[in-house]
Amino acid sequence: MHKKNRLLIFGFGYTSKFLCHKLAKKNWQVFCITRVSEKFEKIESLNATPIGFNDEEKIKRIFDEDLYILSTAPPDNGKDPIVENYGTLFKKYNKRIKSLGYLSTTSVYGDKKGEWVTEDTVLEPNLERSISRVDAENSWIKCGENLSVKTTIYRLAGIYGPGRSLIDRFIGNEAIYIVDKPGHLFNRIHVEDIVGAVEMAMSSQSGSMIFNLSDDLPATQLDVAKFAANLLKKNYPETVTLKSDRVSEMARSFYKEEKKVSNKKLKNELGYHLIYPSFKEGLLAIYKNSKEF
Repeated sequence: MHKKNRLLIFGFGYTSKFLCHKLAKKNWQVFCITRVSEKFEKIESLNATPIGFNDEEKIKRIFDEDLYILSTAPPDNGKDPIVENYGTLFKKYNKRIKSLGYLSTTSVYGDKKGEWVTEDTVLEPNLERSISRVDAENSWIKCGENLSVKTTIYRLAGIYGPGRSLIDRFIGNEAIYIVDKPGHLFNRIHVEDIVGAVEMAMSSQSGSMIFNLSDDLPATQLDVAKFAANLLKKNYPETVTLKSDRVSEMARSFYKEEKKVSNKKLKNELGYHLIYPSFKEGLLAIYKNSKEF
């Protein structure tokens, strides 16, 4: 009898929700570890098994059979909380671990003045949270080397998808304003493409690798907003400058850096074909789905 693929996910946020849903539908056995017990019911509704972050006995039992491990957890106080808390357990059961994976971010590259970046580009993070991400990546890479286990780092561009897009914000009649900084481009990645790329990378026979998960079309926030407004026949959102009091420090920080993120390695070496090559296909799919309800 063919054994089910088994995946242990650390963290249950937006991307984890889609990973649980999509992979469980493909007959994967998915376990999800979270500190928030209120999320257990939602995890179970996605046909995945919830486990408390400190429930070590239950976690140990998962290692009775082979499994993949993926962390979606951000750094905590500058350190990776998973390697910090579970590195010893991984070492004990390393023969059961088929691969390690870590969801990072393209912010690790720092400001490249609008130039293209690849996985080989020198990392020059300026923001504290980005520096912590580099440290977390290195923790996972070192962990994999110590265990002699394949480790994949996924550097994610801006994540969007159902329930997390400008289409949803327009439909929800949210007050939308867009920072108008002409020529400042961002890459994005649809959550379904994250799931697809992660599944393919886990199943791949290749060794440890780093992949940028980004779309084909870097674009300004205003271009994306106008496209969404046109689909819904809404007025264009109000624009503001970076100096506006309505722009949070967090939002402002994203405009301190600019880069275009290459996905050639994802396509050419992993062989992944994007479901949504740009924000246009992605937003159109979200729009069409919203019309069905």
